Amino acid sequence: MADSTSLQQHSKSGGVAKAFWVVVLVLGLILGAIAAIFGLASLIPGLGSLSTFAARFAPTVAPIAALVGLIVVFVGIMAVRRNRRRTGTVTTVLGGIGAVANIAVVIVLVGAITSAGGSVNLLTATFGLSAMDSESPDRYEVYDTTSSGDDLSLSIYEPKNAKGSTPTIMVVHGGGWIAGEPDAVSSELRTLADHGYLVVAVEYELATEDNATWNKAPAQVACAASWIQSHADTLGADMERLAFWGESSGGNLVANTAGAAADGTAESSCGGKVPAPAAVVTDYPAYDVTGLYENAPAGPGAGTGSRIFATSYTGGTPEEFPKRYAAANSATHLTAAAPPTLVMTAMRDDVIIPADQFAWVDAARDRGVDVETVQLPLANHAYSQKAKNSIGSQGHLSIGEAYLSERLR
Repeated sequence: MADSTSLQQHSKSGGVAKAFWVVVLVLGLILGAIAAIFGLASLIPGLGSLSTFAARFAPTVAPIAALVGLIVVFVGIMAVRRNRRRTGTVTTVLGGIGAVANIAVVIVLVGAITSAGGSVNLLTATFGLSAMDSESPDRYEVYDTTSSGDDLSLSIYEPKNAKGSTPTIMVVHGGGWIAGEPDAVSSELRTLADHGYLVVAVEYELATEDNATWNKAPAQVACAASWIQSHADTLGADMERLAFWGESSGGNLVANTAGAAADGTAESSCGGKVPAPAAVVTDYPAYDVTGLYENAPAGPGAGTGSRIFATSYTGGTPEEFPKRYAAANSATHLTAAAPPTLVMTAMRDDVIIPADQFAWVDAARDRGVDVETVQLPLANHAYSQKAKNSIGSQGHLSIGEAYLSERLR
């Protein structure tokens, strides 16, 4: 009787172990396949929407996908040792491909970042991801109103234990001029403040189908810069060490404002002289609004939305409003007086094509402007905004800070 009970218990435990390994192997196969597909799509540009998706998330997900691949390899090897040779081998191969491909992605990205003067902590990039908007500014200040009379605010992030005036960064958010808000990347803004910068993030009027803001938003951004200057003493802002920083459409606005301010032609919605910054930092900037419309891909994809951005901002097409597009294009505001500028370009960008960004760089250099470029391989538009502490987030912040540290001394 005892032997029979023992055999039943042994049989039951064996069945549980078998079921456990079936579940583990199925998960290993699924996760290994995902890691392999993601890694290969990140490295190979010609896989259609797979490559587009992978490039958008590779600077965030690649370290985690590499770790998953390594775990799957371990599971596969254990399965082979337990005489599940066929399934274990497939699992091992998929995990190996996923691990190797994603490690290659990490190496390429980190190599590009470090060669550009930035840095990445891979441990943090793997285990320390956090929300981009988890912080709050120290205070808000109203600086102007919209065309309909609504308040426009500045989000102010103050450096701790600052003594005297401090280097100041005016940050202008992206969103295709139709979306976005100043505190969307508050975690990064807090990091800049913790590193000794006074950070002022600008709210500006967003465009709609019935409200083109091509002549409103730039004047409001200029007003924000004027406000910072007129309140420099109370803010503790060192106007000799002022920088502008903008992403995507925000890159367009800071470039245009900086160029016009340096040339003395900037128009502020609240009047006053607009200060020219000592330096400008732009991430995947929308320098060419005309190109944003004309280069939108015909098929499905993020780039198709670029026509909505351009037409909402200007009120129509380039054929309908050529002067508006000319006023919005950053090349229009280029003179030899334009401040030194850093341009960070995602080389797989399907929203603002790299060629349009490089065309502005060439035009600026032809005029004698000091321009530095950083090319982020394997990265798509907004690669830096998926999670705080990702490779993309650490990379663009550290590169931008390294650039500013040399120019805001």
